[in-house]
Amino acid sequence: MQIIESLENLIHKLNTSETIDHSKIIKEINIPISDFEALASWDDNCYTRNCIHRSDQYELILLCWNKGSTTPIHGHDGQKCWVYQIKGQLTEVRYDKLDSGDLVETNRMNLVPGKLSFMNNAMGYHQLMNTSDGRAMTLHAYVLPINSCEVYCDDKQDFENKELEYDTIIEDALVDA
Repeated sequence: MQIIESLENLIHKLNTSETIDHSKIIKEINIPISDFEALASWDDNCYTRNCIHRSDQYELILLCWNKGSTTPIHGHDGQKCWVYQIKGQLTEVRYDKLDSGDLVETNRMNLVPGKLSFMNNAMGYHQLMNTSDGRAMTLHAYVLPINSCEVYCDDKQDFENKELEYDTIIEDALVDA
């Protein structure tokens, strides 16, 4: 498999391959930060979800994290998710839900630029947090696209379904890919 060195190349490869091959393609990502900088969108209060490309087979989302931004503990609605660390450092914490309904931490790892992480529902739930001294960026590749997911609600001490939204949709810039 050939190294993927640009967003345009990644989108082209995903568009012209079978879904079963998407994991092999995603594992070959080595895209420079410069490909993402012009697509970045920031919010002072939290991370942003920026749709780079969405098809019936996959979805690419650029997450832009301000210092201290954290996702809630969440699942992936049956979809496979790869997280490619572009800039900064994130900590990923994974959880299992016990029969009692309690959550127990099962794993904790640091993601640094160039690192790839994988998650799906069979692996439990996870939470991502920007542990950098500044901003961070991650590329999330979903096979298939994800429209909603279970999100842990502290007030209810249980999960609830949340419809997912984008802060920006930037795929028009890459439409010819």
